Amino acid sequence: MSKKDKPAKIPQQQAIAARREVAVSYHHSGPLPDPVTFEKYEMIHPGSAERILRMAEEQSEHRRKLEDIVVRSRARDSLLGVIFAFLLGLTVIISGTIVIIKGYQVSGTLLSGAGLVGLVAVFIYGTRSARKERESKNF
Repeated sequence: MSKKDKPAKIPQQQAIAARREVAVSYHHSGPLPDPVTFEKYEMIHPGSAERILRMAEEQSEHRRKLEDIVVRSRARDSLLGVIFAFLLGLTVIISGTIVIIKGYQVSGTLLSGAGLVGLVAVFIYGTRSARKERESKNF
């Protein structure tokens, strides 16, 4: 073999540069793509930008409806909790009063006192937890 037949040796740096690939990545967060990607969608498939916008609007509306349902159900549950706690406490206090009238003063007093303490405890706990929830949402 002559020198002309032999392949020319490429320096190691040139070989590495020839094999080097460039990778570009970016991150986007949100319901809609960035404007460049949006434009590419529209170029590839006309009308897709409008569909993507409509999908994002529908998803946003759906999320608001779910949030409304959650808020309403929490308010309902809170109201029902207060009503049932009041009825239970009132029942225990009335039962204690009936027991006192029947002649069992100590038992009736303990029963009525337990009902009263329970009502006060539920009220204080509910007030504190509501305040903590409001404070946590303000931050």
